[in-house]
Amino acid sequence: MLALTCWSCKTEYPSLPYNDIESFSIQDADGKILSASIVNDQIILYWPPLVEQPENITPTIKVSELATITPASGTPIKLQSEKPITYTVRAQDGSSKNYTLTFQYNQPIVQATFNSLSSGQYYITDPNTFTFIGENIIPNETQTKGYLIDKDGKETLLSFSKNIVPTNFAVTFTAPDDFKAGTGYKVKLVSGRYSIVSDSFEAVLPSILNLLIKSNLLYSVKKGENFVAPLQSKVLYERYFKSDFDHFIAVDNLNKEYTINNAVFDVNAMTVTIPIPSNVAGSGINKLKMVDKSGKVLLEDTYYITLN
Repeated sequence: MLALTCWSCKTEYPSLPYNDIESFSIQDADGKILSASIVNDQIILYWPPLVEQPENITPTIKVSELATITPASGTPIKLQSEKPITYTVRAQDGSSKNYTLTFQYNQPIVQATFNSLSSGQYYITDPNTFTFIGENIIPNETQTKGYLIDKDGKETLLSFSKNIVPTNFAVTFTAPDDFKAGTGYKVKLVSGRYSIVSDSFEAVLPSILNLLIKSNLLYSVKKGENFVAPLQSKVLYERYFKSDFDHFIAVDNLNKEYTINNAVFDVNAMTVTIPIPSNVAGSGINKLKMVDKSGKVLLEDTYYITLN
């Protein structure tokens, strides 16, 4: 009778209906606690600016009393997923609520300009590099990319320059090995969630001064003899001239032109041997032109050679 009386007096409490996320936090790379904002059914997590975004996070989550959450607190979550990350909180009474994680990269606006042009032209050199200068560029290969866009809209991923360290203010990319002279090029910078595309430009062949070293103010050679100039860049010659070059045209100080055949490029000795015609009327060469097999002038530039 005593047991029956005690049992009948026992109070029954209903199961708790609470299925809320009360707090959601993670640690950044420096161990600092970052707390998310819980807004309705959204978990909004803001990542610090100019800090590399992680691929995975391990949240610490507090939910309503006697409720459970899936995935559980302390479970690593992969951020680089195309599917939304959803958490489900189930109350003691079985009712549930879904929350969606929104990861916000708190990145300041990137302001940068393509700094490698001169009057809409890019002059090919060795090496070919593309530089953006501005503010808030993320100096990280994971979050900052460069692309060369050709006239047909094809994008080629560029590598970071090995010789220039990227900063928040400037980043330099190296052009692809098959970069050719032509029109309609653009360069795109992608840094975090921001993209900047340059104006269209023309890639112009390097000047003769980029190809033949001019170590002195004046060279001196006798008419009818060979003029030997140092070759400045094996890469420029082989990539842009070797297959097309046919002959030189020399212009003397009287503005008379002379065709010079049989010039010899020696990439092993890094020299260019140019036979100077014996019938040059002037006292010096003022300009050299490089001509292709079809007779088109590839490039021309001032190049002073005194003739004895």
